[in-house]
Amino acid sequence: MPLFEFTCTKCGKVFEELLSLAELDAGDLECPACGATEVARGLSTFATSGDGGGGGCASGGCGRGGFA
Repeated sequence: MPLFEFTCTKCGKVFEELLSLAELDAGDLECPACGATEVARGLSTFATSGDGGGGGCASGGCGRGGFA
């Protein structure tokens, strides 16, 4: 499920929301700080759940191998 970043055009708060594309298309977003519905979408990334065997933070992989 994509993780989208938004900026409130009223108060300037930057926040992230995990939304399906259908939820994104519905456009029912509110700023968590001021409640305004005028938000601008920023860059997005993908979120995953669980370990997935990738050696990420969920499996204790953060901070190993010289990476902080």
